Amino acid sequence: MTEKIAYQASCHCGSVRFRFKSERITKGCRCNCSICMRKGIVISAAYVSPENVEQVEGISKLGLYQFGDKDVNHYFCRTCGICPFTTVASVPPNYTGATQPGYYRVNLGCVEDLDAYGLEIETIDGRSL
Repeated sequence: MTEKIAYQASCHCGSVRFRFKSERITKGCRCNCSICMRKGIVISAAYVSPENVEQVEGISKLGLYQFGDKDVNHYFCRTCGICPFTTVASVPPNYTGATQPGYYRVNLGCVEDLDAYGLEIETIDGRSL
């Protein structure tokens, strides 16, 4: 088993700060759904389970946006507008994967000392989901 690394992240203004643990981040994803295309962010390739998110400061500063089937919670800082992470709100009844409601995908541009654009980036076909 690979050792997990502790990462720190925040929105642009610092109102929302959090720490999480994951395997070393070596790649990211971009999604082609309508909201992700407009946000233009690089998200974590792997989901982060809730038990690996150690602390979220500034929860009261977060706004929530959902659209379509409302399977994803798109959080954003109400001060600076940055989306530091999303969480899974629900999964389809026939879903058999490991990801469950409450799992995070992190905006890698918010992670301290990580060059999100220097990573290998894969595209997720969220438009077809």
